[in-house]
Amino acid sequence: MKFKLSITLLLSVLSMGPVHAKTSGQPNILLIYVDDMGYGDLACYGSKTETPQIDKLAAEGICFTNYLSASNVCSPSRAAVLTGHYPQRVGLPVCPNGKDPLWNEHVGLPLSEVTLAEVLKPQGYATAAFGKWHLGEPELYGPLKQGFDRYVGSLYNFPVGKPNVWLHNDEPQGKIMFSQAHQKLTDATISFMNEQQQAKKPFFIYLAHYLVHGPWSPNKQFCTDAEWASYQKKKGRMNPKVLPAMVRELDHHVGQVMAALKSLGIEDDTIVIFASDNGPWLPAGSAEPFSEGKYSTMEGGHRVPAMIRWPGHFPAGQVSDEMVSALDLMPTIAAATGSSLPEDRRYDGYDLLPLLSQNKKQSPRQEFFYYNGLSLEAVRRGPWKLHLPRKNDNAVYWALGKGGYKNLTHPVLNHLPDDLAEKKDVTQEHPEQTDALQKMAAQARKELGDWDQDGSDRPANAYPGNLNQPHFIKKRRKK
Repeated sequence: MKFKLSITLLLSVLSMGPVHAKTSGQPNILLIYVDDMGYGDLACYGSKTETPQIDKLAAEGICFTNYLSASNVCSPSRAAVLTGHYPQRVGLPVCPNGKDPLWNEHVGLPLSEVTLAEVLKPQGYATAAFGKWHLGEPELYGPLKQGFDRYVGSLYNFPVGKPNVWLHNDEPQGKIMFSQAHQKLTDATISFMNEQQQAKKPFFIYLAHYLVHGPWSPNKQFCTDAEWASYQKKKGRMNPKVLPAMVRELDHHVGQVMAALKSLGIEDDTIVIFASDNGPWLPAGSAEPFSEGKYSTMEGGHRVPAMIRWPGHFPAGQVSDEMVSALDLMPTIAAATGSSLPEDRRYDGYDLLPLLSQNKKQSPRQEFFYYNGLSLEAVRRGPWKLHLPRKNDNAVYWALGKGGYKNLTHPVLNHLPDDLAEKKDVTQEHPEQTDALQKMAAQARKELGDWDQDGSDRPANAYPGNLNQPHFIKKRRKK
């Protein structure tokens, strides 16, 4: 698989010498979670857009070519990364809407779930969430109710050409435009790191960028002349031609935060994780060499850029082709910080520390379930992926009119190492793999459910209706 790292940068990192594990203190945790970034949107993953700061982070840590987001859309993905559970297990397989009272009441991250922030707080961590939340109405499901000491940001996406309310904790600070939000997040992050360094407290920061999600209103300094001219011509409308400018701006802000870690003298004591929430919104981004993107259970919707850096613990300059997932971040961070996970629930993630430290060569994750809303659409074990039969009438609302299989009457088997774009059906050549994956799907349905059945692990705030096709979405379609 194509993967590019700067040779000069890689050699300079490797010349630092062998890895020696450090034993003093608890590591800080910085989780940089970006929005709608595709596998092919970064230079270190083959893009023509230059991203020197993120490339540097990649060269100083471990990059993943086989990292799977738990969902192909925003909210379910965020619920999974903060809980270590498939979104179906926590009752958030779809996105909060904000317009329907019943939906608002039931569609959010339940307070009964234990978030990563709540796992770390007993270990003395100061916790902050900066940026996009999108996990339910704030008075019911807001970040301050989910273990975070501080919140700065706007809870939802920015509309095209209009401002959003900016919050500090629960207090509105006026309204700002999309283009103003990114530096504010960076400033809040650096300020919080500085405060905790002075207080000698370890910190966990969940930095959930709005970039590179629309509305793609760039700041001029990150645009080429052609991009800026295109933006001015189509101002107030979604314009995919300025996406490279948004990627460059994100890179700039990652660089600012990494420079702050260094100036504070804590870059070696901080685990930095960078990952996207789901695949790209097409046609703007790139999921190459995979098919499709956001909203789809093809690889382009789930396989996204991801990297992790912890000097002295994880070897630098490594590229891992092992299958891992956003679901694995919570158990891994818990293990790295000596934190305990609750024993009254099942986790869908695995502790990756043995893999990351190279004590083990194979990932503990060998299976993955591709849900689209309530619908189980595909199952994977190792290199084999099976697309399951489905009807378009039962699809989740955001998938209608998007990519992916629609009315699939028979299972389709792909061998991913030979077929990254999922174009060649090999069910006839490998019936044993098809049978095994169908059995896995049946077991997943029993536990996590499907569009036509509830799973045994039913969340406490379960919505009393069809999450795939809510009534207010249907009404909107008829108009």
